[in-house]
Amino acid sequence: MLKHASKKKTWQVAEPFSDLASIINISRELKLSLATSRLLAGRGYAGVDTARAFLNKETEMLHDPFLLADMDKAVERVLSAIYKGEKIVVYGDYDVDGVTAVTVMYTYLHDCGADVKYYIPNRIGEGYGVNFDALKSFAEDGCTLVITVDTGITAIEEIEKAKELGLDVVITDHHECRAELPKAVAVVNPCRSDCSYPFGELAGCGVAFKLVCALEMRRADVNLYEATKTVAPRFCEFVAIGTIADVMPLIGENRIIVSYGLKLLENTSNIGLSALMRASGLISVDADGGIIKKKITSSAVGFTIAPRLNAAGRISSAELSVELLLCRDELRAEELSAELCETNRRRQAEENSIIEEADQKIELQCSENDRVIVLDDDHWHHGVIGIVCSRLTEKYNLPSILISFEHNTGDEPSEGDIGKGSGRSIHGLNLFEALEACSDMLTKYGGHELAAGLSLTRANLDSFRRAVNEYANEKLAETELCRVIDIDLKLYPEEISQRLADELYLLEPFGTGNSQPIFETDRLIISEITPLSGGKHTKLTLHAPGLTTVFTALLFGTSTAEFEFSVGDAVDIAYNLDINEFRGRRSVQLLVRDIRKASGDYIPEREDFVKMYLHLKEKMPPVKADAAELAETLGFSRDTVLLMLDVLAELSIIRLYRAEQLEITLLPTRGKIPLDTSHILAAIGYRS
Repeated sequence: MLKHASKKKTWQVAEPFSDLASIINISRELKLSLATSRLLAGRGYAGVDTARAFLNKETEMLHDPFLLADMDKAVERVLSAIYKGEKIVVYGDYDVDGVTAVTVMYTYLHDCGADVKYYIPNRIGEGYGVNFDALKSFAEDGCTLVITVDTGITAIEEIEKAKELGLDVVITDHHECRAELPKAVAVVNPCRSDCSYPFGELAGCGVAFKLVCALEMRRADVNLYEATKTVAPRFCEFVAIGTIADVMPLIGENRIIVSYGLKLLENTSNIGLSALMRASGLISVDADGGIIKKKITSSAVGFTIAPRLNAAGRISSAELSVELLLCRDELRAEELSAELCETNRRRQAEENSIIEEADQKIELQCSENDRVIVLDDDHWHHGVIGIVCSRLTEKYNLPSILISFEHNTGDEPSEGDIGKGSGRSIHGLNLFEALEACSDMLTKYGGHELAAGLSLTRANLDSFRRAVNEYANEKLAETELCRVIDIDLKLYPEEISQRLADELYLLEPFGTGNSQPIFETDRLIISEITPLSGGKHTKLTLHAPGLTTVFTALLFGTSTAEFEFSVGDAVDIAYNLDINEFRGRRSVQLLVRDIRKASGDYIPEREDFVKMYLHLKEKMPPVKADAAELAETLGFSRDTVLLMLDVLAELSIIRLYRAEQLEITLLPTRGKIPLDTSHILAAIGYRS
């Protein structure tokens, strides 16, 4: 059994911003809640002007595409092909980044009057990247220029063969580069070591978009502003989808592009996207025939739109997704959307089957000291193993690589069989560099720090498994194997509101570099536990001590059978705040990231409660005080004071309200305080 397969996580709360005056100023000037103002200040936007600039996306800018190395060469060759009527092929990858990049590049060239077609290799038959057979077919068809999007940076031998066939190749990509670049007409990639472009985190579709901007600048003889004003409304919704799907950092240029793209998606005029949003439930019709649109956020794209576009490339052909995005016929768009939704369901079923088999293999095959999970099978679907890797890496907090020898032609396994693999990693281990260190055992590889693809022979499988684990043992520190939840803020129950949830949309788009905020609220009490989706998920009803408000919390992927708490337990939760929209009604819900027994740094004694009670009784009610000041007066820590107040509120000894200050009102009581009936004290181990 893997040594690091613990589900326990470390909660790491960001240091709270200490300048209360600045937080109050942001709140008043920008008309935001104190919680949102604290969040902005904690993320580095501590002044009114800097906070406003961040919310208005004034801090980022689009850069001149000609700052990308080889962009001038790429533009010159592509414009020449357009003007001369040469046959052009746009060659893309089969994931969402590749599909959207193909859509952007093909559409622009087609609208410019170019003789252009697109090609995406089949994941199962051809595998990842540029392949010689496809290039040969292009040459036989009279093509003279191939433009790669989201692929090609490692295709050194293939580009040499393309030149022999009389094909010029312009590469646009964003994957990590090897020491040697392909000898193409132009290699446009912000990851090039000799590229001085100011922003290196563009997705593949983002690099394709920059080429389109550059082409428009030269073709129309306009500046960057005018070119962007022309092409952005046409293409940014596609670039937003691809950028989110490829989990690129949503900062800098990506933040501008994705923000604008999400606005376009809200009221898209694209027939295919509209059909897909209807088929997936993002757009629906109420009982009166009214249109209901869910808010289009980065999460809606990442969890609803992108998986359906991605499913085609995983299970069947990615060209179905391109056809949908290019579709001009509403009936055909509905057919394609239905097919993609069904393909996604098949993908989910296949994924669940493989994850069960993978878990069994881990039990039998993996050593407790393994730092990389490496599993193989002769029947796993090539198109699904990447998603399974993501789930294994999330579950075990270890890099994982799954290899499938599916579709080898022999009746019996052979040492020469080719296995195709996908890998996912954790921060601390650059997966591309790990594969590069083992490259003598691989026939092909490429990718990023956290995700990569590879192929190898069965003969090299065991030696690769040993080598990649030896590499990881050197690179991964023990601390990096600890599961950490980075919490932005601790919230009082009174601060959890629809207003706060709505204000968080102002910080969108969320993603790497601008993560969705995670909050912590302590000492909530479980009122109800309800199974969802046949028991696969769990819904909790929670209440806070002394408050009538109840909260709905959802634990996805945790069944009621696996849930370790009971009604009446006091718990601390780490969560994302969300709005649930159902039949036109909106309500706050907590999406639980982790849950633990209510904790305290000190277990108060009865004498401590008596001390606090007498102090409060001496004051003129209601008592208004700062928690830190109260802690200093009583000689306790701030957290202990808050814990004791929660207990007193739970037992109806006080009424408690928390805002800029604590507001405490003593309630009528008789006899001794019944501390032994407190769920909170029971959770932290109090003994009367």
